[in-house]
Amino acid sequence: MTSRSEKKISYGRNILILLLLMAATFAVIFRGDDFPAFLSALKDADGRWLLLGLLCMFLFVGCEAANMHQISHTLGFPLKYFRCGQYAFIGFYFSSITPSASGGQPVQIYYMKKDRISLAHSSFMILYIVMVYQMAMLLLAGLMAALHPALAAETAGHLKYLLPFGLAVNGLAAGLMALLLISRTAAEKLLRFFINLCCRIRLVKSGEATLQRGLRELADYRKHARIIQKNPRLFLRVLCISMLQMTFLSLVPYCVYRALGFAGYTPGEVITCQSILTLSASAIPTPGAVGAAEGGFLFAFRHIFGPENIKTAMLLSRGISLYLFLIVSFIVCMAVQIRIARHSESEDSK
Repeated sequence: MTSRSEKKISYGRNILILLLLMAATFAVIFRGDDFPAFLSALKDADGRWLLLGLLCMFLFVGCEAANMHQISHTLGFPLKYFRCGQYAFIGFYFSSITPSASGGQPVQIYYMKKDRISLAHSSFMILYIVMVYQMAMLLLAGLMAALHPALAAETAGHLKYLLPFGLAVNGLAAGLMALLLISRTAAEKLLRFFINLCCRIRLVKSGEATLQRGLRELADYRKHARIIQKNPRLFLRVLCISMLQMTFLSLVPYCVYRALGFAGYTPGEVITCQSILTLSASAIPTPGAVGAAEGGFLFAFRHIFGPENIKTAMLLSRGISLYLFLIVSFIVCMAVQIRIARHSESEDSK
């Protein structure tokens, strides 16, 4: 069996797991006469607000592309924003179909390599973005909790089993990645981890040869680290954009809230609930956090949507932020794959 065939089987298996989890989630949610009620509510929903929620997801991905764009320019390998957008969509898609979002970053690095971006450049940029994203997730949840303490305490009480786990995992991940930026030994260990992961998911054929090339590029990695350490403004810009990115994601439930005809809660209050839910469910090791995110939504937003509308709200919110956007991301991934395949064919014909 070829490596390409094995890779397709691996991704197909992950997509199948995601579909099964979605089916199981829907089966639990749609008990009795819930599905006709959902269709009726969807028919009466304001489509303009639903489209605005979808726009928030495009802006969510666009923020990651903006961070890639400015980091690449700062580090001396400038990338066009449109190309960064492609990598951001690829990251969203593969993070959503792999457990614990483990596949997004390695596949981004793989496609960057196909576009002749060195492993040192791509791995450092992705590490930096993920580290600041983790920090932004923690910071946004903390900030919104400070602005709406009573609502945050109520939401945290509903998520009392998920939230401590999410805090621990995301806090540890952010601290570990910060260490990697200042420690050469830690950076080398990260390189070995990524290459081993790529080998397991069949993105890299020769792990040892790739590792040796990566070690030679580690000098460039350390150079990037020194540039970053001397450029605190870049960190602040990336952090602000990452905070904005998290805000766009957290605005999707508010768009659903308004689409269903509600107007009592402010955007800040809805963002408070969603930011705490995102922090809680993001560490759950299922593709797209399916199951935990849906179940958590039913608890976190019950007091906002009410028990009679909560299932409809959850399905619309997750439908926009995950299921529908997976289709969009898949289309972008296919377009990128076609572009790279055509480029390879033209290179071979020369």
